[in-house]
Amino acid sequence: MEKIKNWQAVHKSELLLSIASYLAIYTSLDLVEHRNGYLSHLVHTLASKPALAQQVRTLRVSDGWRPTSGVRYKQEVILPVLKLVLGPDDNLSKWHWAVLGRENNDVSTVLLLALLPDLEDLVLQVYDFSNYTLEWMARIAQTESFVLSKLRSFTAVCSDVDNGLSSSHFLPILRLPSLRSFCGQMICDGGSSDAEYTEDYAFNAVSYAPDNVGYSNVTHIHLNLESFIFEHSENLNYPDDESMYASRYYPPLCRHRETLQTLTITHEGTNQYTSYSVHDYDYIGSFAGFSALKGLRLQISDILDRNQDQSFLENTPKNGFSDVLPLSLESLILDGLEKEYTTELAKAFKKLLSGGKKYCCPNLTYLEIKGNWMHVQQSTEESNAKPRPIPSMLRQFADFKVKLELLCSAVKVGFRMRDLHVEDIIERNRLYGFWSDAL
Repeated sequence: MEKIKNWQAVHKSELLLSIASYLAIYTSLDLVEHRNGYLSHLVHTLASKPALAQQVRTLRVSDGWRPTSGVRYKQEVILPVLKLVLGPDDNLSKWHWAVLGRENNDVSTVLLLALLPDLEDLVLQVYDFSNYTLEWMARIAQTESFVLSKLRSFTAVCSDVDNGLSSSHFLPILRLPSLRSFCGQMICDGGSSDAEYTEDYAFNAVSYAPDNVGYSNVTHIHLNLESFIFEHSENLNYPDDESMYASRYYPPLCRHRETLQTLTITHEGTNQYTSYSVHDYDYIGSFAGFSALKGLRLQISDILDRNQDQSFLENTPKNGFSDVLPLSLESLILDGLEKEYTTELAKAFKKLLSGGKKYCCPNLTYLEIKGNWMHVQQSTEESNAKPRPIPSMLRQFADFKVKLELLCSAVKVGFRMRDLHVEDIIERNRLYGFWSDAL
């Protein structure tokens, strides 16, 4: 039954394209939702009817659809187009076999682009196994070619690529002479490991720009921000100034309130055992309108609003967590807890969670609070002991932990209260061969 449906779809598309080749004028083509069978028929139609191709201004296309029945191939039609797109270093047989292999429609996308001399607006959906389209566009951008010579707007959608694609794939393309606007989704640089960095930069963008010269005429770049991480160490202009000024980052982040999924703004000292303490109040702003935000990590001194003329430690917040947290939030991590914060923080969480999380944070599943504050000062003898003893939690923090555990348990939110000093002791004991289940 499925084969019959596929056969009907292919022959229906072939019939429509045959009719269109005599009657219709294409101005806008949308091939993102179609299989490569449709694309192959369109390439043959436009290659045979250049007048139709000259009318196309807008194209949306996917270069990663897997094989399907009904893929069309006529050598006498395709070979001239292949020769049109090849550069001096390209191997005709390699491209030819890629077309014959029909593993995806990446090469067919290149053929289609080469057939559209007046294309102005391109939306390209990129996949992991794309091998030709971006490299070909990068090369075209560095040559005086009539191909894509009128392209003004280019949108690259990489949402189906694990971890996105490096900007190095797209920078050469920005040199297309007519290009004025570039929009990117899931374009990410960097990684958490050497292997990820190596993979990011495997694409040699510089090789497409002889002597690394030339400029772009692009005037508008739109990037959908999904993740922003900033861990402050010190102010480079004022080394003695340890303030982070988190509120300065809020206005530009608001521009991405519909796409931002994870946000971290904190001091690097709150992520490891140091003597760093957070006492500077700097309310960053409300994230209640950030509709896609799932993971949020901030310093406690930045998340609630207080009167500017009084310190964080002396003043009750003017708002609560329900005023600053979005409905989409799944994970909340707060850094820099000091004993002075425990009373007001417990009240704020009680107001947020005691009535259930249905109307405030219905998707919240994890809460973490950490600092360097549970321990008492250890003597030299204790700190040099092997294994080093793990200090007991001070009463004020113990009471705070119990309150938060009860609140979170009642609404099925995972809760973890971390002391980085204690974690450091446990890790050092482990390195010496001593194990502990204290945390």
